Amino acid sequence: MDLSFSELKDLVFNASMGSNLSAGTCEDLSFGINFLESRSLPGSKELLNSLKCVRHPPVSPQKKGVSLIFSNARAIFEGLSAIDFLVSEACESVILKNIDSSMLLVGLASNYYGLSFSFYNNKGIYAALFNDQLYWKTENYRSSSDIEIRLTYGELDNLLAKRSRMLLDENIFEELTSLASNMLVPESELSRATGAGAGNIDND
Repeated sequence: MDLSFSELKDLVFNASMGSNLSAGTCEDLSFGINFLESRSLPGSKELLNSLKCVRHPPVSPQKKGVSLIFSNARAIFEGLSAIDFLVSEACESVILKNIDSSMLLVGLASNYYGLSFSFYNNKGIYAALFNDQLYWKTENYRSSSDIEIRLTYGELDNLLAKRSRMLLDENIFEELTSLASNMLVPESELSRATGAGAGNIDND
């Protein structure tokens, strides 16, 4: 499926809303997935896999030296919190144990334009962000489920080129569309009375 940047952004936002995520998380995901897909990384597939992962009961992060450690982390919950802690300079690094998607973390961090991030597993860098540029080391990508993120720029030599349209697998497109349809309600007097659809003075 060939999609524009705005089409994929809207699809991911609606699918995330249909998965009962908060509006702020949906917005972060819509931009983050676009960032990954525009660099030929399967962000949409990673999102679908992440949505299917069981979430462990939330546990406050533990402080260890200059790092905050999140256990049994999911990118769309603890991952977002971890990046926020890092950006607010509450710590020098965040460590996410048993993370469900190390790729989604990169997409979510891309929302913080103007900051530099380095992503480590097994003490080696697998990705680095600098403004709108993404450096990616494929062979380090899945070498560990424990990820560390730092607000520093690590040198990598594989810059991923950006493309203007996204090529999405048909099955992934259908799954995202199905999730997005969860936002729809059946047409009825009750649904209209409670705010669904256009009002009497709206222009369609």
